[in-house]
Amino acid sequence: MKKTRCLFLMILAVICHKLLFAQPVTWNNAKEKILFNGKIFTANALAPFAEAVALRDDKIIAVGNLATAKYFVNANAAMVNLNGAFLMPGFIDSHSHSIDGGKSLMKANVFDSAMSAESLARYAEEVSSNGKGMLGDILVIDGINISTWSALDDLSKIFNAGIYINQPVLLLGSDGHTGWANKKMMQRAGISQEFIKALSSEQKKYFGFSGQFEPNGFVADSGFTKIDAVLPEDNIDMHEAAIRAIEYNNANGITAWLDPAAGDINDKADSNETLNAYRWLAEHGKLSAHVAAVVVADANGDASPQMEKLRLLQKNYNAIHDLLVIGFKIFADGVIEYPTQTAALSKPYINSGSNGVLMFDPKKFARFALLADKEKLLVHVHAIGDLAVTET
Repeated sequence: MKKTRCLFLMILAVICHKLLFAQPVTWNNAKEKILFNGKIFTANALAPFAEAVALRDDKIIAVGNLATAKYFVNANAAMVNLNGAFLMPGFIDSHSHSIDGGKSLMKANVFDSAMSAESLARYAEEVSSNGKGMLGDILVIDGINISTWSALDDLSKIFNAGIYINQPVLLLGSDGHTGWANKKMMQRAGISQEFIKALSSEQKKYFGFSGQFEPNGFVADSGFTKIDAVLPEDNIDMHEAAIRAIEYNNANGITAWLDPAAGDINDKADSNETLNAYRWLAEHGKLSAHVAAVVVADANGDASPQMEKLRLLQKNYNAIHDLLVIGFKIFADGVIEYPTQTAALSKPYINSGSNGVLMFDPKKFARFALLADKEKLLVHVHAIGDLAVTET
């Protein structure tokens, strides 16, 4: 995934990491080292376990018995006693919004728990009181299990009454595509009966509403443009979020990933919040992972200037150790779950008659993808429905 990498991931995940890091600090900076006296899993069916692993810088140079490992390094190589710890190749996560995940660990978050409206109300009261859920004067709770959207009436009874009549509330789905806003929040965002009525049939698919075009608070995908426009800047410390992202991933043995939406192609070349967070980790010796990143682009837009902007991003970030910007993220459609149903299908949803939303013109996407391919750039596509997959 990066330059001189070979064999199976050049960073090893140590599941019993506390035992490993109990070693003297000096070994970690050694140019050469041998890891031994542990349960060293190789993932090689013919030789699933080894006695030792020899490393030079960030490259594995030998795996086998201790004598073999010593043969490939100098006599002064650091000897790292694993004390029986389990050592294995690091996992690669091919789709990880890690920096966003680190930010979510610092916010009010129910982490996809299936909760009743009453339980959610109790949690809301808690994070409203301690301030963890407050973004300015808006109560924001992340990680809502999408089954919650099947009980919008229950949410409305709680969060459009009592103490919430004058309190903007925003609940964000764990899928990253959906959310629900109470009446006060919709009023602030300008999501009204008149607004819904004036939308095109395609645009209406991003909002929940009654037969009289009265919004019920549900919002999906592009519908968040209205919400985002009135949200204040969060006060999340991006450095802390980045550290939490690394700690969480490494604790689960993940030592490499693709960040599938590291900012937008229209971000200024040196002001991409996500890429800057990875840069900061690398500069402070904390990026203990290999990261490949793509930025969100517009397949319907002119491809050439987007390619030029991508090259500027690569110029600014690809010299950073263990970080590569490798291409673009394109949204072909949304998600398939009810009530969102913005995934593009060849046959309509049986409960709504809608075919979802194809978010690009296939011919324009083809031109974009061909040009990116000529430039040897990856085009990473979010495509859930069968129509979206076919057109991609």
